[in-house]
Amino acid sequence: MADQVFFYCGNDEYLVGLNARKKVDQLCPEAEQSLSLEVIDGAVTKIEDAVAAIDQCVAAFRTVGLFGGQKVVWLRDASFFKNAVIMKNADVKRLLAELSGDLTGGLAADQFLILSAPGIDKRSAFYKAIKDQVEIQEHDIPERDYEARPVALKRAVTLFRREGYTIDAAAADLFIDRTGFETRQIMNEVEKMVLYKADDKTVAVADVQLMTSPSGEAIAWDFTDAVAERKLAAAIRIYRQLLFQKQTAIGLIIQLESLFQQLLRFREYIDAGWLRLNGNRIQWASDPEVDEYFAAMADDPRKMHWFRAGKIANQAAPYSVVRLAASKKLVVDTHERMISGGSIPHDLMFETLLAKLCAPRRARR
Repeated sequence: MADQVFFYCGNDEYLVGLNARKKVDQLCPEAEQSLSLEVIDGAVTKIEDAVAAIDQCVAAFRTVGLFGGQKVVWLRDASFFKNAVIMKNADVKRLLAELSGDLTGGLAADQFLILSAPGIDKRSAFYKAIKDQVEIQEHDIPERDYEARPVALKRAVTLFRREGYTIDAAAADLFIDRTGFETRQIMNEVEKMVLYKADDKTVAVADVQLMTSPSGEAIAWDFTDAVAERKLAAAIRIYRQLLFQKQTAIGLIIQLESLFQQLLRFREYIDAGWLRLNGNRIQWASDPEVDEYFAAMADDPRKMHWFRAGKIANQAAPYSVVRLAASKKLVVDTHERMISGGSIPHDLMFETLLAKLCAPRRARR
């Protein structure tokens, strides 16, 4: 049955959809799809909609193909597979048990099922019932930055190379800073860059700065970079852009708290001699005491990507521990005033905070 049932899942939505579509087209050529393919939309958020989708899938297998020919069923984007509340519903469990029972019992030679989903609860009875009997492909973007970033970098460089272009290390790092780690965004931006560069086959930092659209995450990084580097005009401009994109002052001030916590930590590592700057790169000390200290941390900074760690270290270097601690306290105090109410608008409080944080060092004590 493994060559008749295929399950594509993972949080890399583009690769999941792409590979599921390739399998559908392989099993059922486009010219035959109007008669032999049944697509069921599984992108649902309500229990009753999930029940209807699964019921339709079960019914599809119990109905022969038109004129007795091949039947391909695609349960597409089945988001409910990773929804714990939906998966615990009695009707959902009953119908999934029927579906897994049909699959376990064996399909007719001309029946095929493709499942695609952003993930699945591997503790569910349905997954346990089918995992050894279907072909499963997982396409996941790692959750941690230091694990996801190298994968995204490799994918971007490979895509450029496939098109006949080269991109240097600094440009590739900036490219991923802007696009983020999602495959669809990377592919879109590579395609755009190729159209822009045309016969010039080398992609440089200036090209990325000009042509690559920053993702929401990248814009947030641009914002915190502007604050860390005391670029007030840029910080206010990006802050207003983020507000326009429906970010909130409360959410952004939490990012500033995280920023100054990181800057303070890296400044302390520099002062302790645990971290040395070498241009944009950094070097961690090799010492048993350092190893023991970092090994006990949930987010060991040595595992952070060198480009990001180097940027944070260089941003922390011009500050003293005293100033960074004072800046962090200023952010925390402003956050507390925001959530405690009062008549001062959050936007005004936030822009005043930015002016204080980005003030030249000689202007603050």
